[in-house]
Amino acid sequence: MRKFWGRSIDPGLGEKYNSWTKRMLNKDGTFNIVKRGSELRLYDAYQYLSYVSVARLSLIVLGFYLLINLLFAILYLGAGVENLHGVDPNLPPFWNAFFFSVQTFTTVGYGILSPHGMLVNLIVTLESLLGWVGFAIITGVVYGRFSKPNVRILYSNNALITPVEGGKVLQFRLANKRNSMLMEMEVKVLLTVQDATYERHYYNLKLEQSSQHFFPLSWTVVHPISKESPLFNITPGQLEEQRAEVLVLVKGYDEAFGHHIHSRFSYRYDELLWNARFKKAYTVDETGEIVFSLLKLHETEPVKGELAE
Repeated sequence: MRKFWGRSIDPGLGEKYNSWTKRMLNKDGTFNIVKRGSELRLYDAYQYLSYVSVARLSLIVLGFYLLINLLFAILYLGAGVENLHGVDPNLPPFWNAFFFSVQTFTTVGYGILSPHGMLVNLIVTLESLLGWVGFAIITGVVYGRFSKPNVRILYSNNALITPVEGGKVLQFRLANKRNSMLMEMEVKVLLTVQDATYERHYYNLKLEQSSQHFFPLSWTVVHPISKESPLFNITPGQLEEQRAEVLVLVKGYDEAFGHHIHSRFSYRYDELLWNARFKKAYTVDETGEIVFSLLKLHETEPVKGELAE
């Protein structure tokens, strides 16, 4: 048995363990976790629609729209298409009933098709109610998605293990891709490792500076690798063995939206560059203005000499 970060690791599970390589936190900030046994209840639908992708939301809305009109078209057929005034004789009965349902559900009402008789009017009453409720829900979901702050934090492609005088540091950079002002920024960094039984262990990484009042340029987040750090004397091979991943949580206040924003990111063990440092991402022009280039946020250079040894 070997000891790593104070945890026992059984070499006998190595083959199955080494075949598992998926990251925990995806680049878009979503967790790479599938939950089993949870139930999607009716009152969870709004929350689900608020976070589902735009493509899937569009398909859900289209499917709901077609399904409702299909069901009511069948009801109108059962009640008798002859009870609908103004039907098109060139269309089959089903399509007359379907298009009448569309006009009723959307409250378009061109004035050509109209219901006649108690049964058909009762069906129209029910469909009109569902139309109001359905469009209210869809409008709320769409408004909620568009009004929600859409943060665009750019992270450096790699986190670096950089030698400095007196030891090493873990560092990465981030910047605001929008022109809006972000204020009262805070960042938290966790190191997560996995043992041979797939159990995850988490370690808080202390930062030189965990907050900034203003965020106009890039921010280099630095974790000193001291004796108290879980990264102290750790090699790249050990990080790979434990499927190490650095999880980043950033939060702040967006002046444009007037809301607090959150952003998540991660660096896996194979996205750590050793013995490297960041190049300067901004310059000063002839007028004295600071010119910050987002394209240079990812640029690094190797550290040579005594520090890299």
